[in-house]
Amino acid sequence: MKEIAYSGQACFSQKLDIARFTGNTFNDILVLESNPEQSYFFSGNLPEEMPHANDHHLYLVVRHTIPCFQDKIIRHSYYLRDELKMDLHISPGQMTFGNETHACIRVRINELGLIQDFVEELEQLGIEFFCGRHYKHLKPFKSIVQFKKYVDMERLDEGTFRNAHNPHTHFVEIPSDIEYSEFETMIGDIKANCSLNMFNAALVYLPQREKVMNFVALYSRECNEEKLPQLAAFLEKEITRLKG
Repeated sequence: MKEIAYSGQACFSQKLDIARFTGNTFNDILVLESNPEQSYFFSGNLPEEMPHANDHHLYLVVRHTIPCFQDKIIRHSYYLRDELKMDLHISPGQMTFGNETHACIRVRINELGLIQDFVEELEQLGIEFFCGRHYKHLKPFKSIVQFKKYVDMERLDEGTFRNAHNPHTHFVEIPSDIEYSEFETMIGDIKANCSLNMFNAALVYLPQREKVMNFVALYSRECNEEKLPQLAAFLEKEITRLKG
């Protein structure tokens, strides 16, 4: 393992294709699904049928939330992980749903069945989820999803990093925060002009003691340490153009 340069609860923002999950759920809660992998989207497949189940995420959409929602989800998820002795991946966040922004909980598809007790505890705290039977005919849609998850970033080179626990996720530091609309434009231009274009991207910020750091996260099975500098160079060029 390379040097861990930065760690912490990072906030990811990403526009995703979303659909209603048609697999088994519990308590008739509405569960939505998406996937960060380019051209790798599922609806209702079983975890054992999916070669990249760890990359496939589900979202429980919250109708009514409570104060400090995200902090409570993070705190309870650590407790649940310690109780089950498993490395669960539960992330609080928010997403656009029905033309409104709602809180949500993001989990991996193969961990959904492990969190029923967790969800019931949240309901006892006053968190109310959307009812699944009211959305049986929900059509796929695009949503801007934001979520918080803990990351360890290995330093590869100046300004470039890799997720220490996922070799297919890389981070390129950018000099400042940018609007998501600018980010979309930038990624679209890069995919149109860069030979390495099979990737999905997220806008990320990571609070540190001295400052908030800004990154572009790149999800790709095609990207590696040799190809990453090419993408980093395109990102720097695009940000300079947008901020010029």
